[in-house]
Amino acid sequence: AHRVQARLGWDTPSSMQVRLSDVLSVDTILLRSAWPDFRACVDGMLGALVTVDRLPAEQLRPAGKLVCEREEIASTAMVDIGVSIPHARFAGVDGITAALAACPQGVYDHGLGLPIEIVVLVLTSPALTTEHLRFLASLSELLQSERTRRAIVQAASAQQVLALIAEQERGGVRAAG
Repeated sequence: AHRVQARLGWDTPSSMQVRLSDVLSVDTILLRSAWPDFRACVDGMLGALVTVDRLPAEQLRPAGKLVCEREEIASTAMVDIGVSIPHARFAGVDGITAALAACPQGVYDHGLGLPIEIVVLVLTSPALTTEHLRFLASLSELLQSERTRRAIVQAASAQQVLALIAEQERGGVRAAG
């Protein structure tokens, strides 16, 4: 937890925005990954967070249950652009943690043949309500760009995805779309 807090800059003023590039790593970016349904997708992505010690193994099941329950209340899938941002405020994590999966054929099928090509799963400590909402808003804004989404889905490596996201967050070349 301390390592994650240090990476997120908890020692900086609270006005600092936590960015997706701050919480992703090459080990939490899953390219060409596909699952048969939403629940399997969530479990697979949470497994990646467990592997890199961003989520304690004993918290995988409770986190998955909470994310899926939240999704049943209101879907986070934006089927018109092929993006889903499942998220939950979860006491089993400190700070904000995330995993990203992308696949041109769809990470999972939302139904009626509508593939979701990019999924960003987000878990945030319940103490960080404002930060959670700001993070989700900035993530949604980032993924509104067709060019950014295409670049993520077609990326050759996790390093390429991380560099692209960091460039966009720094206000690099604005992707039209």
